[in-house]
Amino acid sequence: MRPVSDVDDLRAQLRQRGYLSHGIERWFALDPWSSRAFWLELVLVALKAGTLIAAFAALPMTAVMLFRNAPLSPFETLELYLTYAAAWLLFSFVLVILIALVLKLRPALPIETPGALLGISFGAGALLVLPVAIWWYRFDAAPPMSELFAGVALTAIFFLVATIVVSAALLSFSIYEVQRVPAIHQKPRTVPMAVAAIVLIALLFVPAYAVRERTAIEPMIVVAPTTERIAFIAVDGLTNEILQSRPELVRALHPIPLPPIAGASTTERWASLGTGVPTSAHGVRAIEGVRFRGGRHILQRISRGDVVLMNAAPLAGVARREPLPPTVRRRDYIWEITAARGIPSLAVNWWTTADERHGALTSIGQESIFNPARGDALKVDALATTRFLTELDRRYPRLATVYLPALDVILNRMQLDQTNQLAQSIRALDNLTNVIAQARGRGYHVIVAGLPGDRQLGQAVLASNLRFDQQASTWDIAPTILTMFGFPLSREMPGKALRGTPQEPRIATYGKRNAAQAVQSVNEEYYQNLRSLGYIR
Repeated sequence: MRPVSDVDDLRAQLRQRGYLSHGIERWFALDPWSSRAFWLELVLVALKAGTLIAAFAALPMTAVMLFRNAPLSPFETLELYLTYAAAWLLFSFVLVILIALVLKLRPALPIETPGALLGISFGAGALLVLPVAIWWYRFDAAPPMSELFAGVALTAIFFLVATIVVSAALLSFSIYEVQRVPAIHQKPRTVPMAVAAIVLIALLFVPAYAVRERTAIEPMIVVAPTTERIAFIAVDGLTNEILQSRPELVRALHPIPLPPIAGASTTERWASLGTGVPTSAHGVRAIEGVRFRGGRHILQRISRGDVVLMNAAPLAGVARREPLPPTVRRRDYIWEITAARGIPSLAVNWWTTADERHGALTSIGQESIFNPARGDALKVDALATTRFLTELDRRYPRLATVYLPALDVILNRMQLDQTNQLAQSIRALDNLTNVIAQARGRGYHVIVAGLPGDRQLGQAVLASNLRFDQQASTWDIAPTILTMFGFPLSREMPGKALRGTPQEPRIATYGKRNAAQAVQSVNEEYYQNLRSLGYIR
C-alpha cells in the first residue's frame, strides 16, 4: 500500500487538472491503491453514481406529475419522488456497470483520451435523459407552459449532473484499473457541456411547443344548408332482441340489426360510435389511475409509457392501480363538429364530456348527472331525460343527443335477482319510449342507437322513424347524421351515409381536439358513483 504522502500527491495532481474542483467529482475520486476486489469496487462506484443520478432524475418526473395531478399531499409527493428515484437508481446502476465493463477492454481510455471521456459521458447522459423525454411525450395532453418550463429546466440540470457523475465514475474506475495518474486533462468542459444542455433544451422544448400550436388548427369545411332536426338517443345495453320485444318501439321505429362495434370497454365503443372514427384516432380507452398506499388522491394523468407507476409500483406493493373512466379524447363528437360550424347542438350525459356552453354547443357532462343520482341507475336516466327535454324546450337545437346507460347497468353491472332486474329493465325501456315520444312531439326525427353492454350477448341496433338502408353497420350512424346536416365525411370514418347525398370527395380529417382542454380529473364523488353503478370494480 502506498504511503499517505503519495495519496496527497495524487489528490494534488488531480486537483491541478480539474478533477477535484467539484464536490461531486471529489466524492468519486477513489484511492487507486485500494485492496478491495474488482467487483466490490465496481459496485461501489456504480452505486454512488446511481444514487446521485437517481436523486436528480426523479426531480423532473415528480414535478411534471405534480403539475398534472395537483393537489397531492406532502406524503404522496414524497412517495412519488422515492418511487421514481428507486427505479432510476436501478437503471443508472446497471448502466454505469455496463459502460465500465465495456471500458475494461481499454481501461486507460478515459485517462489517456479526454475527448473519449467527454464523448462517453455525454452519450451516457443523453441515454439517461431519453427515457424522461419518451415518458413526457407519451402523456395524452400537451404540457401547459408552466409545466414545460419547469420540466425542461429540471431535465437540463439532470443531464448536466448525469454527465459529470458518469465522467467522474468512469475516471475513478479507470484510475483503479490502471493504477496511475491521468494524463493532462486541462481542457475545460464548460463550453461543450453548455452547448449540449442548450441542444437538449431545444429538443425537449421545440417539439412540445409545436404540438401545442398544431392542436389549435381546424380544417376549413364547406357545409350544404339543411333544415333537419334530429334527436339522437344512445341506449347502452339495448340490443335488437330487446327492442323487438317491445311492440310500441317496433311500431314507432324501423329497427335494423347491426353487428356490435369493436372496443375493449363501454366508453371506447360509444366514443367510436359518437365520433365515427376508430379507437386509434379518437384515443378513448379504459385507463387506470394509481393510488399510493395511505394516499388520499388518485394519480389520474399518467404517461402511457410510465412503467414505474403502472407496473413496478403496484408489483412492489407501494401503490395500487384503480380503473377510471377515460377522460382524454382526440377527436370531436359529431355534435361538437356541427356546433363548431354554427349548428345549434345539445349533448347530455355523454362520456368524456363536461358541462359547457360555448357558441352553438350546450354540453351537460356525466358528473352533473351521476353525482345527484347517487348510484341509482334509473335515476341517472331520469335526470338525463329531464335535462334533455328541458334544453329542447329552452334552446330548440337542431341536433340533440342524450346517453341513457341504465339498461346496461341493470342487466350487466348490478347484482340483482331476476324479478328485480326484469322490473327495473321495463322501467328503463318505458323511459326510452317516453323520450322518443317527447322528441317526436317536438318535431324531431329520432335516431336510436343501442349497443350490447360488456359481456352482453345480442346484436346492436339502429332504429329511427326515418327509413335507412338495411345494409348498415354501426360505423354508419355518425356519417349518416353528418350527411343529413350537409357535412362532408372524413377519410378517418370507416362508415358510409345511410341517407342523403354525402359530399365527395371526403376531407382528410376534422382535426384534433385541444387535448389540454379535454383532460379532466375525476373527483372522488364521481369516482364513487361510478363504482356503485358497476363501472369500476
